[in-house]
Amino acid sequence: MHFVTNNMMVGNGSILSFYVGPDDKNSQMNIAHANQTGIGLPDRDYYFSEDAETVAIQQAYKKYLSSLFRLTGSSEAEAREKADLVYDIDKQIAQSHRTRIERRDVKANYNKMAVSDLDEKHPNIAWSAVLDDLNAQTDSIDVGQPEYYDQLNSLLKTVPLEDWKVYLKAHTLQNYADNLSKPFVDAAFEYSKVISGQAVQKTRGEIMASAVDDYLGEALGQLYVKKYFPEEAKERMQQLVDNVQKAYAARIDKLEWMSDSTKLKAKEKLAAITKKIGYPDHWKEYNNVTIDSNKYFENIVSASSAAYQRNLEKLGKPVDKSEWFTTPSTVTAYNNPSANEIVFPAGILQPPYFDNEADDALNYGGIGMVIGHELTHTFDDQGAQFDKEGNVKNWWTDSDYEKFKSKIQQVIDQYSEFTVLDSLHIKGAMTVGENTADIAGVAVAYDAFKMTKEGKDSTKIGDFTPDQRFFLSVAKIWRVKMKDEFLRLWINNNPHSPPLWRVNGPLMNNPHFYEAFDVKPEDSLYVAEEDRIVIW
Repeated sequence: MHFVTNNMMVGNGSILSFYVGPDDKNSQMNIAHANQTGIGLPDRDYYFSEDAETVAIQQAYKKYLSSLFRLTGSSEAEAREKADLVYDIDKQIAQSHRTRIERRDVKANYNKMAVSDLDEKHPNIAWSAVLDDLNAQTDSIDVGQPEYYDQLNSLLKTVPLEDWKVYLKAHTLQNYADNLSKPFVDAAFEYSKVISGQAVQKTRGEIMASAVDDYLGEALGQLYVKKYFPEEAKERMQQLVDNVQKAYAARIDKLEWMSDSTKLKAKEKLAAITKKIGYPDHWKEYNNVTIDSNKYFENIVSASSAAYQRNLEKLGKPVDKSEWFTTPSTVTAYNNPSANEIVFPAGILQPPYFDNEADDALNYGGIGMVIGHELTHTFDDQGAQFDKEGNVKNWWTDSDYEKFKSKIQQVIDQYSEFTVLDSLHIKGAMTVGENTADIAGVAVAYDAFKMTKEGKDSTKIGDFTPDQRFFLSVAKIWRVKMKDEFLRLWINNNPHSPPLWRVNGPLMNNPHFYEAFDVKPEDSLYVAEEDRIVIW
């Protein structure tokens, strides 16, 4: 395992997934975690599905593996043989993987075990020796999916060492292919074309911008914020977040299905949320990263090694609640349940999501919906299992939680009916958290918008009422085009619904959308009033 552990410390993961993060049941402390890993295709299901599209991806993956072996000296026949061998090991590993839907079960994915017990259970992995190699001093690990490590322990005995060497070579080449010479980059792209539909390789400028963001993100972030995110924009965004939070509290008060005691707990959790906007208060330093303009690959290894050491240093220490888990220049937002926080980097605080020069209808329909969405993750099927301190702990009455689960099931059932391509449906159980957040996010953002001067007015801008502009802005932020191949990739792997249904799904459940556009029973987005979903 020395090769595996030594490479993991420089960013080349393979059959072990080790990291340091908060303890789900003691969110103030950082502990060691290990999750399932080890496969080359995006998800376990790709190895077992037999539809034509998936079989084409399986073949493309084998061809990609074969290309990597040919580029490193194997004959064509040897390369094909090695690719088949790697695929066979991958498939045996995939058999132990939990599905994406199973991994939504917060409690089932918490399995804190003593290292001494793991040593006894998995003698072929030899956890104590692995941890020594990783310089990780701990007496316990939260093993997210124990079945994977049970299977790995068996495979380490049944798969010959020479076969493991071939497997590890293949996964190392995959990990680094995009950072090597053009033949490797081209091989990776040929595979990408099949799995994602990507038609054109990224430009050198795009590749380098992504690399700097990935490996030196907060150094880049300082430059980005200085140029694109003035202080007045941060102040207006803070006001937006505060107003959406107030609207959320008011909505909780009006819930008919929730008891007063649970409402009180929900509002306490809502009030305790930490709100991070734009950029961190303290910037990460990269003093231990060596950058040489003539050594791109070595730069990546150095930055990856520094990132591993930074993560390892947290082990056994209190959680730093000021840390950010995205870069300021990234177009994203997130809810971190173990810290009970919502985070909005400067990258998303740009048009069309947020525009400091725009009117409230556009901003509340755009970034307001995103704020409401992230707040709702505090109360989705996963977030609702964490208390206001970020611990997995029940704060519900039994009756209220049963009602909540029935509401969640409504979301699963409704979205499972949406057809996105041919006979391909949204996976309602896999996307339920994001769909819940979308439905409630639009609803609470609308309520917050009605608290503003424009929201109380009816003056048209560009022939549209304020309410119409609000809903048009919701649609505008998800205006995306994607190829069929990418849409299939999305449906199989992304916990969000495709952009089209991030608009249509929430709006068909929102009564104010019906009023704004005079939606009638004969219209395609019409849902009978009794079937419209209201959770929060």
